[in-house]
Amino acid sequence: MNARSGTVGAAVILVLLAAAPLLSPLIHLDVSIVTEVLVTALAVMSVNLLLGYTGLPAFGNAAYFGLGAYGAGLSVKYFHVDFVAAVVIGTLAALAGGLLLAPFLLRRRGIYFGLLSIAFGQVFYFVAYRYTDVTGGEDGMNFPRPPVGLGHVSINETAFYYVALAVFIACVFAFRSVVRSPFGWTLIAIRQNEVRVRYLGLNTDRFIFVALLISSTMAGLGGALFSLLINFAYPLELDWHQSGFFVLMMILGGAGTVWGSLVGAFIYVIGKDIISTITPLWQIVLGALFVACVLGFPRGIVGTIGALRAARTGAPDDDASAAFDANAPVEVGRGV
Repeated sequence: MNARSGTVGAAVILVLLAAAPLLSPLIHLDVSIVTEVLVTALAVMSVNLLLGYTGLPAFGNAAYFGLGAYGAGLSVKYFHVDFVAAVVIGTLAALAGGLLLAPFLLRRRGIYFGLLSIAFGQVFYFVAYRYTDVTGGEDGMNFPRPPVGLGHVSINETAFYYVALAVFIACVFAFRSVVRSPFGWTLIAIRQNEVRVRYLGLNTDRFIFVALLISSTMAGLGGALFSLLINFAYPLELDWHQSGFFVLMMILGGAGTVWGSLVGAFIYVIGKDIISTITPLWQIVLGALFVACVLGFPRGIVGTIGALRAARTGAPDDDASAAFDANAPVEVGRGV
């Protein structure tokens, strides 16, 4: 995808997102569902940085998402902070979790990295599950949505959507800048051949450490906004099933692509909302949809569109996305 078509496509997406509160009632969707798409896309983006670009099986990112949710919720419930402070505290809680786990995760690669990240995530899950007096335990905890600043300005659903949209746009541009910088290209090189990168004199642990911190911060930001959206925090936000949903959304939208996280989150959240109103077996239907998309779009929807466009115009293929094609050459570095 060349720069011009990419800019036009991004502009169209942003215009549609800006008009979403007006468009969503036309398809009988509450604006809060569209807000959920945006905050979920932040968490999916955090997985994309580790798995899609760096090749690390990030199967435990729900831990950072949940830390962000509980950080925001606990700060509102016990310290009565305002909206901005709750988001900041939730994000910092996730960053602290990343700093705590990174020294252990850096020692492992491949499937052991994935298993260790799941194990740490389950530790946070059981802490939230057991400390009933503080976290509400299995039932979770309710808290009111705090106002903004000293003026105590309340945030309705539409205002919350535009706050989430502003945060999402800032994160997308930051994410795009990171993955297209020398740092981002080094992460792709680590995924392709970490040994070769080390022979070039680069300390790959430092690059992965920074990627982990960026990923945990982004997931925590999404978790903080999600808990403030539903005014609720519960242990399943930390569970490994939630991490699996993030990975599925990333693969569905397009691993190693900037906009794939939004597309994957959109299909999952909207699909879940619509299908669950039609049948109680919505998980089976959604699972079948995932299988069909993975078989039909091995690079994800955005990655497949980019590959088709590159084949038609003769432009260079996107190497980050190509890694997840089942027919990719070995030297491209397939997935994990």
